[in-house]
Amino acid sequence: MTETVRTTAPRPAPEGWVLPDLPEGFANHAGPFYFRKDGPVPGVGFFAEPRHANLGGVVHGGALATLADMALFDICFRALGRFRAATVTLNSEFLEPAPIGAFIEARGELTRAGRMLLFARGLISAEGKPVMSFSGSVRRLS
Repeated sequence: MTETVRTTAPRPAPEGWVLPDLPEGFANHAGPFYFRKDGPVPGVGFFAEPRHANLGGVVHGGALATLADMALFDICFRALGRFRAATVTLNSEFLEPAPIGAFIEARGELTRAGRMLLFARGLISAEGKPVMSFSGSVRRLS
């Protein structure tokens, strides 16, 4: 197999979204991920490119799971402020295939905030259609 290398610049952020300069890491390789502008409403998204496709020609479930994981943190951070944390659980249900070329968006809500564990749930949509639901928990790190 040959390695796919990004040779083009990321697309401009959609209206109401920003493309942050994230530190080098997995998110840079899996994204780029766009975030709703600062405010209480969470939202993380990406443009589904051919490199996000599975062998069936739609967005790979791993790309959607990565988006859900990013969204868990965004949901918690917007509700409680930034802190160090790690994912404890991530549950998902795939509802429909997500097409390549679409802007894929995750949003959700914090359902419970304990001292160390936080719980959230959300929905991922493509072109206004739900493609995956998710729930999970993150643990605050000291």
